[in-house]
This record gives sequence, structure tokens and C-alpha cells, in this order.
Amino acid sequence: MATPAIALRFRDTVSNIDSIAAHRAVLAKDGCVWWGWWKKDFESDHESLLRNLQSVGPFVAYIVDRSTKRMFRAGVLALRVGSLKKDELQIVPSYYLEFEKKVFAWFQLSSIEDVTFDGELAARFGDHTLISLEFTEDNRSEKVAPDTIATGKSCILHLSDLHFGGDYAFATQREKLSIGDYRKTLTECLSADLKRIGKLDDIAAVLVTGDFTTGGDWRDETRDAVLQEFKAMRGALGLQPEQIVVVPGNHDIVRYPKDKPIDIAAMILNNQTTYQHEREFRTFVDELINRNWQKSLNYVHRMHLKEADLILCLLNSCTITATEWTEYGFVGTSGIDAIKALGNESIVRPTYKFIALHHHLLPVAGVEAPNSKGVTLSLDASDLLDEAQNAGAHVALHGHEHLPRIAKYQTIPLRDGKVAQGIYVVSNGSAGGKRLPGNERNAYCLFEFRSNRLHLSMRELRFDAKGGGSIYDGALDSAPQLP
Repeated sequence: MATPAIALRFRDTVSNIDSIAAHRAVLAKDGCVWWGWWKKDFESDHESLLRNLQSVGPFVAYIVDRSTKRMFRAGVLALRVGSLKKDELQIVPSYYLEFEKKVFAWFQLSSIEDVTFDGELAARFGDHTLISLEFTEDNRSEKVAPDTIATGKSCILHLSDLHFGGDYAFATQREKLSIGDYRKTLTECLSADLKRIGKLDDIAAVLVTGDFTTGGDWRDETRDAVLQEFKAMRGALGLQPEQIVVVPGNHDIVRYPKDKPIDIAAMILNNQTTYQHEREFRTFVDELINRNWQKSLNYVHRMHLKEADLILCLLNSCTITATEWTEYGFVGTSGIDAIKALGNESIVRPTYKFIALHHHLLPVAGVEAPNSKGVTLSLDASDLLDEAQNAGAHVALHGHEHLPRIAKYQTIPLRDGKVAQGIYVVSNGSAGGKRLPGNERNAYCLFEFRSNRLHLSMRELRFDAKGGGSIYDGALDSAPQLP
């Protein structure tokens, strides 16, 4: 039996349509069926691989659905890159026809057989939908970024919900202020407060948990304001681009056009297949920190600090599922893979493990009524927290609700299960926006990592650079992992 040459990942995206059943129906009627590869916007086109497959004649492929843990073995008679001819569309499932122009490549299948789901093979996809099986790929680079060396410094600065654009509270770098406007830039305000507490020269990295913009405002003016601010911040703190670490927020990756009717079917097909809605954020990150825009938004980043290592697991909580609720968080299987990668990282020094995402994992404020289309808690929060406990995470960081809050989460083992360490869940609040609940002010967090202790300072951040109050200042009961 021939060894499969490639694997294709899919997910049922049309309501009441089972993709496999629909293809099998055409296969039973006509003897063959075309299967479309919906290449994501950030994926490689695999030009060389597809050209080689075209030249070898019939081959075998796996077809994998990670969400339902289904896997199939398919015989491939022919491969076509680009559009099919009109008569060839007659052996395409009818639900495809409206969207056939979106398909990047077509595989003519002669059979679709059930096989046992292979979790290890499925995990190799990462965020992608086509992988070669002709050699064993090392996908560590997909989930693990190069290490950052900052061995002379001990602190990580955590910011969230900056909301550049209409909701930004601070002065921008190129803004000309009128008389009586006492606003300073974010960099000036942070620098002043860090100097006030004696930490200005001890910042190893800045972590931003999403919402750089408001409402997906990626106009050149707004984008430039963010880039200029972080350039100034890096200069003030003595950081390189890779020492800025970011995850997206729901205002950075906009899943629905504002104030327009939501067509769920069209949204699912357009966004879940091409992922064009992520392009602005991905290219922004490429320009901001030099991380290739095609790389996964779920990955692990190790930082070598003065006395300890910090391993950050960065998660994209803006993944789409089939709903019209615009504010919820969802990470999905790619993020779970990244958390598992966090647990598999080697420990060579005293080491702390953090996960970071935008949407919250525990209630911070009252959860909105379902009919408001504003449920914000991460829908897979329990899965993420369980995996984080298994990976040995000490802290989970998020933003989104604009409210500072510290909680601790720990599951009680059932049926003599393994006791996992508790996780501190830290909500940073907003560090730059005007939209603050009640009498809240902007805030930031500062984590100090020592070989035997972890210290958190949560502080108010005023837009006039004057001293704000301390919200929390104390050690967290978290011992580092030791070699």
C-alpha cells in the first residue's frame, strides 16, 4: 500500500454539510470527485511540492479534521493548481460551486477511506492546512521562537489595551499639543513611573496582550503612531525589536465589519478559509518586531534574564468559530499545541512559565447577556487552564476587560488524579485607552524574576506622567522550576 505523500487539513464550515459525506456522494455517483485546498492567506503556496506531485501521477493523501479527530486516506488521481474547467465542476460537491474561485488547488480523488486518527501527525499542521509527509518535518520552529538574551535585566513590563486611534488617551510621538493639554506620550509616562520606582534600567522585555488599535483601525496614520511609540519605548528602555512580545486583541483582528449585517455563512467561508482578516495584524507584527508575518500566532518564546529564565507561551484568542458574537475569545487546537510545547521545553536554569492572551480566562466583570453579542470570556478557557496547569505554568496574563484583577486557579483532582500547581490569573486592565469602567485609571504590570521569587507590581499610569497609586505590590507564591 502506497505511503501518503501529503496531508490536507479541513473543517466543516457550511451549516448542515458534512464535507466527507458530500464528497463521498459524488464519488459514488461519478467514480471520482474534486477536493479543494483552501489555502490560508499566510500559507506558502507549496509550488515546488505541488509541481512534483503533478509529475509523479497518482498518489495517496491523508485528509484530517483536527476539530472532530477524524482522519481519512484518499487516492489522488490528478492535481490541478488554479481553476477547474466548466465540465470538471460537474464532479464538485454542489456546496463548493458558489466559492470555487477561492480554491487554490484541486485534488481529484478516487477513494476516501476511514483510518485511525493520528494525533502526532495532526499536530504537525500547526496553523497550516497542507504538509508534506515525504520527510519528517521538525515543526519546533513553528511553535518556538528564537531565545532572547537579556541576562543583565530582571523585569518584564506588561501592557494591554492601548487602543491607538480614537480611544487613545496619551499624546502620540508626532502630535502637536495645544496650550493647556498636559498629556505626555506613553513612553514618557512609563519612563517617569519606572524611574520613580527604580526600575527604568531593569526592563528585559515588554509584553503587550492585544488591542493595539480600536475597531481594527489600521490606517497608515494609526499604524505609524503605534510603530513610532514603540520605537521611542525601545530607545528609552534599551530594547531590541525581539524584546517586544505581542498577542492580538479583538480590536486588532476584526472578524466582522462594524455596523453591518453579519452573514454567518459568508463569514465562515471567507475568514476561516483564507484568514485575510489576520493580514493587517500579522504584517504589523512583522514590521514591529521582525517576526515573519506567515509564522504562527501561537508560539513559545524563552527569555534569559539575570537570575532566571522566563518561557512565554503566546496565544491568539481571536480565532474564529461559527457565531455572530463578536467579543468572545477562542484559541483552539493550535494554541493547545503551543501550551504543550511550553510544557516540553527544557529547564536549564530556575525557570518561570507564563501564558499570555487577550481575552480573559476567569470572570473579571459581569458577563454580558448572551443576546448582547458581547460574551467575552474565552470559550475554551477551561481547556486552556487545564493544559497550562499540565505544562507547569505559573501565571496567565490577559487584558480585554480594562479592569486590573488578580486571581488564582487550581483544579481539584478527581479519581486520584494528579495534583497540578495553581496558576495566578492576572488581568492588566487598560494601559492606554480612554474607555475605562467606573473610576478606573490606566494601569500596567511589572514582573520581577529572581532565582527564588516572583514579584508583581501593578501600578496606575497617568497620561500627564505624574505619580499614580500602587494597585498591588508583593510577591506571588510561585516557585520556579529547577533543572
